[in-house]
Amino acid sequence: MNLQPVVAQRVERLCSLLGSALWQVQGVEEILAKYYAIVFKLSDSPSLEEIESEFERNFAHTAGRLAGLIRKQRGEQDPLAARLSTFVDERAWLVHKLRRKDYLSLREEIGFDSVLARIQRVEVEAEQLIELFHNLLIDHFVSIGVPLEHIEEEHEKALREIFRK
Repeated sequence: MNLQPVVAQRVERLCSLLGSALWQVQGVEEILAKYYAIVFKLSDSPSLEEIESEFERNFAHTAGRLAGLIRKQRGEQDPLAARLSTFVDERAWLVHKLRRKDYLSLREEIGFDSVLARIQRVEVEAEQLIELFHNLLIDHFVSIGVPLEHIEEEHEKALREIFRK
């Protein structure tokens, strides 16, 4: 049996799902960099230059490095540290190992479905981590005196910029 058409269809499906998952993984990396900079690095009233400089420095870090920095600040026993560590391992599989280690799964339906399910789990976890760290940032800003209404207005403004509402 010629598997070439089946494998071609599976590759197309895999790439679509992979792209979606990577988009969310990048979102986690971005929010981890912001969280680390805002909560642990910046002073209580930083200048715009300090904020931009700290963001640039932290955006250069990998997810693994950021997870390690956050674990160091929050403590080794912090449940979030373990969750981030697991996420970083799955991210590494997705980004660095999937093609090399799981390419034969394209040949069989069960193996292929298993790989797709794993990619979907990574994407869902990424979405949940983005939401979690977004809420942690809101809590942090509120704790230092930023009114929740102002935070919500800024969030809406950012969404309008993205979606041109």
